[in-house]
Amino acid sequence: MTGAPHLALPLLLALLVGCVEGPGLSDLPRGDAQAFADEVQPILGPGCANPACHGSEQRPLELYATGLHRADPADLYSDAPLHDLELERNQRAAEAMLAGLEAAADSPLLTKPLSPDHGGSEHRGGVQFVDPSELDYLTLLDWAEAALLESP
Repeated sequence: MTGAPHLALPLLLALLVGCVEGPGLSDLPRGDAQAFADEVQPILGPGCANPACHGSEQRPLELYATGLHRADPADLYSDAPLHDLELERNQRAAEAMLAGLEAAADSPLLTKPLSPDHGGSEHRGGVQFVDPSELDYLTLLDWAEAALLESP
């Protein structure tokens, strides 16, 4: 594991999740990977992956983005495209926010950044979506709804 020692703990935890009773990684909703890469990542990356926010391994929703947080510390702030592993981890983190839900709109992925005036919840990063009719909010919602429909 040279070059990426900080990946050891998340990988170990991912392996252990499958060894306990209850939902494991295979039970998470699975969204469309191409739609995630093309439509969702461009929203989550620049808006959320700043190292002071979700661009940190200290956050429950850790995200990677070009020019910001990267899996390999040597790539921090690199303008190189995300590696496949980074993109996949972003997608799995977003899918984990849908676990156990029947309605995508109830996901923290959508409620945390939404204004409390429109049903959102507290978000230390502030309001990202003033209204649920915003295009980026609707894009996240569409992807999340499709992921829930495809759930195991």
